[in-house]
Amino acid sequence: MIRLARTMWGRIKEPRFIRVLFLAGYIVTLTTGVVTLTDPPVTIEGALGPTLSVAWSLFWIIGGLAGAATVLQGWWEVERYAVAACMFGIGIYTIVLVTLHIASPGSRLTQLGMLAIAALLFVLRLALIRGHDFEPRG
Repeated sequence: MIRLARTMWGRIKEPRFIRVLFLAGYIVTLTTGVVTLTDPPVTIEGALGPTLSVAWSLFWIIGGLAGAATVLQGWWEVERYAVAACMFGIGIYTIVLVTLHIASPGSRLTQLGMLAIAALLFVLRLALIRGHDFEPRG
């Protein structure tokens, strides 16, 4: 079992820890999309209808799935589309929260701050994979 784990770890190109951390991020994004699709936030869905929560959850599902499938292989062109899908989901959710923050009682600033952190991590990933369609070998 340890040999298998070492073999699999050795197949991941450097920097391994960064790739695995982004893989975890894509898996969390995918899972969040599935949970949001199957059990949307009641306060947001009730205020704006189910269409928007379906839209952002589908973007997260598509982006998380595509990102998880490509981050370890270095298929950067596809991963950029994955990041874009995740960012669209974040963008839709951000617009919904800003609208609710302005139009309804209560603060949504904590949620908006967490969305900003998530968006920055995806921007970081774009910065790390810019310039090539596939990871340069060498």
